[in-house]
Amino acid sequence: MVKKNIAWDGISFEISSKFEVSGIDKKFIQLDNGEHPCIEIRWYNSGKSYKEQNYFRQLAKKIESSSGIKIESSVLPSSWKKPLDRFNSTAFYWQSDLSTGRGVMFYCQKSAKVMLIQFIGKAGEELEDAAISIFNSVRFYNTEEFTPWRIYDMEATLPASYKLDSFEFKPGRFKISLCDDTECISLYRVSPADTILKERSLGSFSKEFFKKEIAKLNLCIAELEFGEGATCMFGQEKKPSTAKITLSKLSSKQRPFGRIEARYTKDANRIQAVLINSRTSIPESRMQNIFENYSIVR
Repeated sequence: MVKKNIAWDGISFEISSKFEVSGIDKKFIQLDNGEHPCIEIRWYNSGKSYKEQNYFRQLAKKIESSSGIKIESSVLPSSWKKPLDRFNSTAFYWQSDLSTGRGVMFYCQKSAKVMLIQFIGKAGEELEDAAISIFNSVRFYNTEEFTPWRIYDMEATLPASYKLDSFEFKPGRFKISLCDDTECISLYRVSPADTILKERSLGSFSKEFFKKEIAKLNLCIAELEFGEGATCMFGQEKKPSTAKITLSKLSSKQRPFGRIEARYTKDANRIQAVLINSRTSIPESRMQNIFENYSIVR
């Protein structure tokens, strides 16, 4: 069975490549088996004073009030015990007029996280294999120095200090934005590149695509292109005014320094781009470091 790794908002796990992400939010992933949604994964910050029964009752009440489905605790299936023995686990099941489901809530003491996973529909071999694969491979990254991000065909590794701010997954255009106290990084993936760049250069596309950002950050359109329009960059010719820099120190949302780089990845037929805006000056090597850890998975 061919497996793939999914990494999102501080967690990662492996699952059969047959499953696709069909729903996503902060600390939430829904997986589809090609026919219908069948796995839901949620994770929460629990704090160090975790009490299993109290937390389970709170989650059960929350699910019941939002969906009308009553959650009941159950015995942990024997096949789940070994892969979950590193966690404090509570199994559950539910039944409605339209479907049935079972799942598990487990606590990771090291990361102070609680994960809730439910498998929707009849428990067949496919869902059983998926459950074992997730349980064996799941990892939490909030205590690590770096956090992996791997969703659809985007893959990146960034310092754990950057937290998910926003995201957008539209046909042909993906975007993930992450921020820390001083800086915001946005990763873009645009396709199909060969069609987009058929009658224009990467530079002209980027000028239009980032038109608002270029104007807002007062970026200099000093375009550099190499080979078939492989790379183009936009930066600031002049340092932002003293007033803008002073304002940025007073407001965490004000980031007067900026830089954009776009790359045409011919083999993957994608355009990758990185936008950085910061409250402090950005060294030229910063973009290179991000691109070294940002790739398209095929």
